[in-house]
Amino acid sequence: MTPPVRVAIAGCGMVAHEYACTLARSRLIELAACTDIDSRRADSFAEHHHIPTVAPLDDLLIEHAIDLLVILTPPDSHVQVARTAIEAGVHVHLEKPLALDVTEAERLLTFAAQQQVKVGAAPDTFLAPPTQTAAAAIGTGAIGEPLFASAALLSGGPERWHPAPQPFYAPRMGPLLDMGPYYLTQLTHLLGPITQVEGATATTRPHRTIATGPQAGHHFTAQAFTHVEALLKTASGIPVTFTASFDATATARPHLEINGTEGTLILPDPNFHHGPVQLRRSDSPDWHTLAPQTAVPETIGRGMGVLDTAQALRTDRPTRGTGEQALHVLHVLDLIYRTASNDERHTSITLRNGKSPD
Repeated sequence: MTPPVRVAIAGCGMVAHEYACTLARSRLIELAACTDIDSRRADSFAEHHHIPTVAPLDDLLIEHAIDLLVILTPPDSHVQVARTAIEAGVHVHLEKPLALDVTEAERLLTFAAQQQVKVGAAPDTFLAPPTQTAAAAIGTGAIGEPLFASAALLSGGPERWHPAPQPFYAPRMGPLLDMGPYYLTQLTHLLGPITQVEGATATTRPHRTIATGPQAGHHFTAQAFTHVEALLKTASGIPVTFTASFDATATARPHLEINGTEGTLILPDPNFHHGPVQLRRSDSPDWHTLAPQTAVPETIGRGMGVLDTAQALRTDRPTRGTGEQALHVLHVLDLIYRTASNDERHTSITLRNGKSPD
């Protein structure tokens, strides 16, 4: 039998628990080790999830025969941690965003290619049934030819539920860098790469109050834009409007809507792996919930992209949640900020090697 892929987790914070639960359900991998800058947090995480090895990153990569490192550290450390793993010949899978700087991300992917190391990247929700069901509906002509789309993340901000939300409001973060990858990854998967960008940004509610945890009642100031509007266009000419906000009190807007010549699709929140996909055709007065695709993945949840990367290692096929796709999304996010800050009408994107990031 082929041995399981030995996986280690770097960064044992809140999202790591979701990853570990998903990975534990698969026989494809062995969750062999973990590491964190806070050794006590790593020890607690390892005990909770029955992980046999806790070690500093360098020791873990050199001494414990790790095949794949899952990087769940803060975004500003993604490139450094990934590069350390790649130098050791270890494949990597990174949480979103791939990096905070497009040039650094490009250099990382170039270095990985030179070292013949695979790079997988979050988000992985596009692998789950809702997006795959919508893709099948579009592919079979259920809505005719796609005409335009809209996406909206309208939230009151992570301080409502996260005990330490300040990093979400650090410079260059905010709702666009935090949540934008989910929406733009889903959009590019369904409608193709984005080639034109316009953006407008604001910090309409800079003063925030933590609502839960040991810092409850503590006030802090956002260092990032808290509301973003973008007008995008895909390579095939489909216009897309996208709103990302941590300033909304409530909303009735769908998370993602795609309108076509013969019908409309509504998709659930792309931050999650479940939810109904609704279709209303032009010849029907009612919305209908589409049945999920028959080829439902065995394991669904945050971390299924890691399993896809691990499967790619065992079969020598490309990963589906690629570093190139994450880089394209990062490029779009960066240009939304740039067009807003520079008051440009729009910025065009040249696809790497003239190819789709998918």
